[in-house]
Amino acid sequence: MDEADDNWLQAEVITCPQCGERLFAVAHSPFCDDYRLYCDRCPRAVEVSFYDPVQLEAVSALPKGPTWEQTIAAIEPLLRPCQCGGQFRGKAPRHCFRCGATVPAAADKDLLPHYVGTEPDGDPTAEEQEQFDRFEADFVQRKDLW
Repeated sequence: MDEADDNWLQAEVITCPQCGERLFAVAHSPFCDDYRLYCDRCPRAVEVSFYDPVQLEAVSALPKGPTWEQTIAAIEPLLRPCQCGGQFRGKAPRHCFRCGATVPAAADKDLLPHYVGTEPDGDPTAEEQEQFDRFEADFVQRKDLW
């Protein structure tokens, strides 16, 4: 495997254009069994499982073999608003977790978790993993979506 193949999720560290915060961007893995939709006003996101009963019912009303765009369009209006008042969207801009600014460098990425101090190819320390877990709890909603 050559070096280009090692980064098949396009992981990279990017910088917020407004505050300079280091952010870690990575493409959504095709091995994940969820959709991630982002708030159109703040850095929060929701994860909707492929197996969620509400999602399954919404998709069942679509033509057989719906596209990602059709699926997301069916899910978006069913989601509760974000706690900031924004709406979760499949193509919402990504926002910096520190200052809230839009981060254009992440526009084509499917995931923008907080940079917690490891380079994309490094393993996190126990402290970094704990920090990331706290971040996920604060910014990625997986329950009470509807």
